[in-house]
Amino acid sequence: MTSDDFLQPRFVVNRVTAGDYDCPRKVLSFLTDLHASFRMLNLRNDFLRKKFDGMKYDLRRVEEVYYDVKIRGLASAESKQEAA
Repeated sequence: MTSDDFLQPRFVVNRVTAGDYDCPRKVLSFLTDLHASFRMLNLRNDFLRKKFDGMKYDLRRVEEVYYDVKIRGLASAESKQEAA
């Protein structure tokens, strides 16, 4: 598994389907930190800007998966305490 696989929302959906309900929380935390770091950069129209724009959509999709897991009560007690 590469880092690109980890960042794909499809990976999170597959992990949740397999019963790993903590995966969305972990990936969301990582993506949020990564997105915050990229926001500090002054990106123009280049390769990194395209990656950053793609990451925004991936982050949104992972947030939706995490929200679904949380609403359905499938998240572990640890993730519920961290979200509060």
